Amino acid sequence: MIIETEFKGTKAIKFENANLTAIILPEIGGKVASLFSKRKDFEVIFQNKEDVYRKASLYDDFGEFDAAGFDDAFPAIVGGNVKVGDKVIQYPDHGEIWSGSFSYVIKANQAELYFESTILSYSYKKTISLKENGLLIKYEIVNRGTEMFPCIWAAHYLVNCEENMELLLPQGTEHVVNVSSSKFLGAEATVHSYPKTLSLDGEIYHLNKIYPESAKKCEKFYTFEQLNEGSCGIFYPHKDLTYRINFDKTQFPYIGFWVTEGGFRGDYNCALEPANGFYDSIDIAKKEGKVYLLESGAILDFSMEIEIF
Repeated sequence: MIIETEFKGTKAIKFENANLTAIILPEIGGKVASLFSKRKDFEVIFQNKEDVYRKASLYDDFGEFDAAGFDDAFPAIVGGNVKVGDKVIQYPDHGEIWSGSFSYVIKANQAELYFESTILSYSYKKTISLKENGLLIKYEIVNRGTEMFPCIWAAHYLVNCEENMELLLPQGTEHVVNVSSSKFLGAEATVHSYPKTLSLDGEIYHLNKIYPESAKKCEKFYTFEQLNEGSCGIFYPHKDLTYRINFDKTQFPYIGFWVTEGGFRGDYNCALEPANGFYDSIDIAKKEGKVYLLESGAILDFSMEIEIF
């Protein structure tokens, strides 16, 4: 079942079947605002703490708004000036999509959402359908301009945290690289063993576990090795529930993991972030030689499959 409705003061599309309900907000960046498991009586997605959604403008600070739900980070996560052809384009904080407004069409068992960039010549389409035990989101990004442009697409999918829930990185992940200065993990670019390492004070530190909200810290790291599989997830022990993202590992060879355990605005959430660039900003990705270039006339098409079981 798909219906048009309202959610926290904004237009919404609601999907529902016997196992799940999902809420999509076309006017708030095409955000997936809720993914609720009926079988386990559990909301997977971190929720907007306000009663209504405030509409952001193009160059607003992502952290000043809801910072909740499943957003798409494109054409980068960290904003900044980027050379495109003979012009310098300012890429917004967390990209252009989260603050955009999508038109949409509901067709049979899916919703098609459409957006046209105002800073670059690309069109952006996402097609969402509810499966028996999850969501399938298909993306199509078309460079309609005459110049290629560098871009990072990352899944900024914020989910709820609980103490001792388990991070499920791809099999074969033995190291991660810290990409944000941390009092536990040290300086940016520090490589750590996974799933456990030593903190700066020499204590065993579990990278695959979530610490309590009272820890008041934030961290972000990326997988270091080449991915053996295009799949990552989280296990919630108190509900015996697994949340998993499946994707094409050749298109998305990097996985970022962001977590705030009370350290950012008091929020308690995390995000597994499959990405096609390493890492976050175009400048860093260029320096690393790991930036994606969307050629003139080219189509970047891919899918993210979210499973709840």
